[in-house]
Amino acid sequence: MKRMMIALTFAAAFAPCALHAQSAAEIATAKDEIWALERSIYAGRAKGDLSSYADNLAKGYLAWPPVSAKPLGTTTLKASAAATHTSQEKLEMTFVDFSMNGNTAVIYYNTHRTRRADGTPCDDHFDTTHTWLREDGKWHVFAGMARITPGSAAPLGHE
Repeated sequence: MKRMMIALTFAAAFAPCALHAQSAAEIATAKDEIWALERSIYAGRAKGDLSSYADNLAKGYLAWPPVSAKPLGTTTLKASAAATHTSQEKLEMTFVDFSMNGNTAVIYYNTHRTRRADGTPCDDHFDTTHTWLREDGKWHVFAGMARITPGSAAPLGHE
């Protein structure tokens, strides 16, 4: 009887997950929406405008850029977005993969930077992940991590 109760408890706990599994079309739509948001963030960044990023943050946002000793939160990103920037940065992003479960999604991509914000030519490569949360039908960045791709020329301090 005890085993049956445990089995029923597990079945009840995981049943809602099975009932709400996304279809391939729902996953593809979410991937396309999030990938468009990512490209918008980087298009703004290349112009020195981080507002597209700062305006899409989920509560509790935390991300770890490759040039930071620890993850940074909303305050740091919003302060940077509020500052006036000029940028000559040139970035090309390549989609790698996407994972989704309910209202949470993780996108994986590579970024190739050929010009830094100050105009210096470079050949920097980064691997990036962002975790997105869907709240009230809209996707918001919740977490992220980027690393300098092993073998890349990117020195620390030049994200």
